[in-house]
Amino acid sequence: MPYILTKTDGTTLTTVQDATVDNTTSLTFIGRNYSGYGQPIEENFIHLLENFSNTIAPTTPIQGQLWFDSTLQQLQICYDGINFTNASNATVSNVKPSNPVTGSIWWDTGNNLLKIYVEGAWQSSDIFGAAGSSWDFNKIVSLSGSKPAIKATYNNDVFAVFSDQTEYTPYNDTLVSSSTFPIIKPGITLPGANPTTGSSAVSATNGYLLWGTAAEAITTKGVTVSVKSDNTSYYIPFANGTTGSPSLYTNSDFNYNPSTNILQVTASAALYADLAERYEADDIYEPGTVLVIGGSKEVTTTTIYADTRVAGIVSKNPAYMMNSAAGTDETHPYIALKGRVPCKVVGSILKGDLLVTSTRPGHAEKAIGHLSGAIIGKALEDNFEGSAVIEVLVV
Repeated sequence: MPYILTKTDGTTLTTVQDATVDNTTSLTFIGRNYSGYGQPIEENFIHLLENFSNTIAPTTPIQGQLWFDSTLQQLQICYDGINFTNASNATVSNVKPSNPVTGSIWWDTGNNLLKIYVEGAWQSSDIFGAAGSSWDFNKIVSLSGSKPAIKATYNNDVFAVFSDQTEYTPYNDTLVSSSTFPIIKPGITLPGANPTTGSSAVSATNGYLLWGTAAEAITTKGVTVSVKSDNTSYYIPFANGTTGSPSLYTNSDFNYNPSTNILQVTASAALYADLAERYEADDIYEPGTVLVIGGSKEVTTTTIYADTRVAGIVSKNPAYMMNSAAGTDETHPYIALKGRVPCKVVGSILKGDLLVTSTRPGHAEKAIGHLSGAIIGKALEDNFEGSAVIEVLVV
């Protein structure tokens, strides 16, 4: 009577006939009444104990079987009944591992990169980590090998080296060339940096620039700041818009006096078109809203036609901001006192019409008759029906 062998999931693995040996798998199965069954049984124990240790993979594995790769000194696992993958540490090789699965790990000795198999491809496990990433971060060493640093590479071009060591000459190999990085200093070193001045024409040409606090720290290095409180007028330095070189423009009509805290200029220009001041509001109001003096704070909306308490229109982009430190745009909106601003309106309006508060809160409408003290401004655009936002000249 044959033995019918089943796997853990209940499926039949093989049928072993009487007095025969079955080699369907890496183990030897013994049929009933087989002579000399002791040796294959003992060898099965050895194979299980050593996880089929060999330089080549078992030829008849089953899913879940372990195999110790004696060449790589690694434990492998059969994941599909045919192929093996690393069961623990990464594959160490300068060639791609065969038959990887999602999550497989490979230490690429050719590029000194740790890679993970994701979405059908080997991806560098750098800090960006996304599939198809072109960024790489690699360790480099000094000529003596005692001062490690990190190089940053994008599309195979090294654009910076990061180091917390004292300055040193890098090892001239495939990772970073000493001709590109003649010296590495603490912090961030750009390619082609002059060992004395730190300037880098290579970085400027390729767009490898530093911005923010790092750039500010470089430009302000060595500057001594002293406080002056006398009555002398001080001139203001400017930087050339093309070269960035600082220069001093001296003119008696353009200076700052610290004793009076006054900046004197002959004339000024503004990008926007209104003079505005902050007032405390009882709610958050968007630009263009018409407000009056009143409410629980300083300003609010009204439902009164031609309300003489009118304060002005909430400004969108004030050209001149008075009382700027009073609060925020939510608590203390800028109210246009003079100039040109967008305004919420309702009803039929023609260019040049005088505007007053409307019964619709936050809106203006055409003034009918002479309404002294209630005029907000003059319409610069038409509105034929309903509500809209138009340009208004605040008077």
